Amino acid sequence: MLTVAAYAKDPLTPLDGLLQFAKDTRLAHVHLAWEHIVRSPRSPNGSHARGAADFSPRGLSTRDSTPVIGNSGVNTILECLHGEGLELAGIDATALDGLDGETFKKQTDDICVQMRAAGRLGAGNVTLTAGPRDPANFAHVVDGLRRLTVLADRVGVALSIRNVCDSSVEQLDDLHRLFHEVGAKHLTLDLDMAEFQAAVVKPYDAAISFAYRVARIRVCDINLEATLATLQRDGFTGPVLVALEDGPRWAGGVIETARRH
Repeated sequence: MLTVAAYAKDPLTPLDGLLQFAKDTRLAHVHLAWEHIVRSPRSPNGSHARGAADFSPRGLSTRDSTPVIGNSGVNTILECLHGEGLELAGIDATALDGLDGETFKKQTDDICVQMRAAGRLGAGNVTLTAGPRDPANFAHVVDGLRRLTVLADRVGVALSIRNVCDSSVEQLDDLHRLFHEVGAKHLTLDLDMAEFQAAVVKPYDAAISFAYRVARIRVCDINLEATLATLQRDGFTGPVLVALEDGPRWAGGVIETARRH
């Protein structure tokens, strides 16, 4: 059966709102952003939640180091999910969007912390995003992924890179080059249909080009049920991520489509 998970396009969306969306649409899985974990009022770090101005649009903390989530924090998040009858499908890490070596080293160190926490949370996947479309960022992303793919093996999580419009991995050629230069066969693609469309790339072409790399697909709200039916027919089991922001446009039809196929 196709696994469908709820996520929020805006990493500053309150955790409770995302969990309620998953319950209302009868989805059994959620995909969280790192900010959901550290900013949750139920988390030990929640009392130190930062304002929206402290985060870039890509989710990067621009002031503070990534909080360390101890065993009590992990247990709190797990209890929160289990209390709502939900399973964790994965986590979006903060962005690798630095343009200088010092900033990028800090970001990579922060993501190492996040990946270790993801392993303790039992998150099957950690998704990364690149920074602006700049040769310096691309080079740093390659170096960072070489390090992070090794850590992913050690902590027991899968690692994906997500295509984002206007980022250094916007086009298919960018991704081909990235996978080649990183060299890790287990690095996968978090395929975002809406972001490919915004970059004037056909999502189907991306799926064909990286057939053995696609680990998850973020579907857009255009003809959503038909997209899910096609994925089922082609044997993709997911997870497929559907956005809270698109919820009113399809209501609960997604889960019924997944069950019919």
